[in-house]
Amino acid sequence: MKEGRIIKALSGFFYVQDNKSVVVCKGRGILKKMGITPITGDWVKFSIINEQLKEGVVEEVLPRKNEMLRPPLSNLDQILAVFSVKEPTPNFVLLDRILLRAEIQRYQIGICFNKIDLEDEETFDEILSGYQKIGYPVFFISAKSGDGIESLRSFLAGNTTALAGASGVGKSSLINKLYPSFELKTGKISEKIQRGKHTTRFTELLWADEGTWIADTPGFSTLKASDLKYEEVKLYFKEFLALESSCRFLSCLHLKEPGCNIKKAVSDGKIMEHRYKNYQNIVEEIKSDRRYC
Repeated sequence: MKEGRIIKALSGFFYVQDNKSVVVCKGRGILKKMGITPITGDWVKFSIINEQLKEGVVEEVLPRKNEMLRPPLSNLDQILAVFSVKEPTPNFVLLDRILLRAEIQRYQIGICFNKIDLEDEETFDEILSGYQKIGYPVFFISAKSGDGIESLRSFLAGNTTALAGASGVGKSSLINKLYPSFELKTGKISEKIQRGKHTTRFTELLWADEGTWIADTPGFSTLKASDLKYEEVKLYFKEFLALESSCRFLSCLHLKEPGCNIKKAVSDGKIMEHRYKNYQNIVEEIKSDRRYC
């Protein structure tokens, strides 16, 4: 048997990367009986049944380091949240949800702002100072001109990275600039709604070079925090941790409680106001979901 990695799972077929070739496999029946469904990112053992046609059978799914359900993806090292600085404007609601999901699942995370050729430097400084102070690496790049690409390439090297972000922010263009051999399709922005038209329909893992894999996904815009207790959300907003010890109450949720040091930090400009509002909305959303369960 050989070992390889599933780079795409589609209609019951598993596309397994074996060195520089791809073998199209079906799953062995025993996997279904064992309740195992292979997914993109899995390392597997497989047998070749037709060398000429590059066809095979997945015999075994090797133990997963981790697993993401939306989109289905395994053995992930980090997430790169990709947003544009303009056309469409940054969706900070989605960004903070992606950061929350990454913190919960303990993935490394970086933030990439694309299309810097469309905006002024003052906008970059405001974004950079906010999220970089929290401790997240922030990259400003242009998939069009190539500015900032090399520093981002270093961040990706040797890791399996999922690109997260809304459609139209240039994820496919970014991948094409980093690794031209992939030649991914790119979508155009709808002028009416300033959102992209998806060109990625399923999760696909791209092998960039030895040890470097990029997950091109159909988007993370449906991320929810409904599997988290509302009292726990504050634990994953890293900028709260050093300040909440000064709150009047140990159980402070930083909502309407008196003597809350987090609310004071927002008023003083130490915590980004939009990020605090996103925190409030997530907590209220989870409370509401629990109320109707």
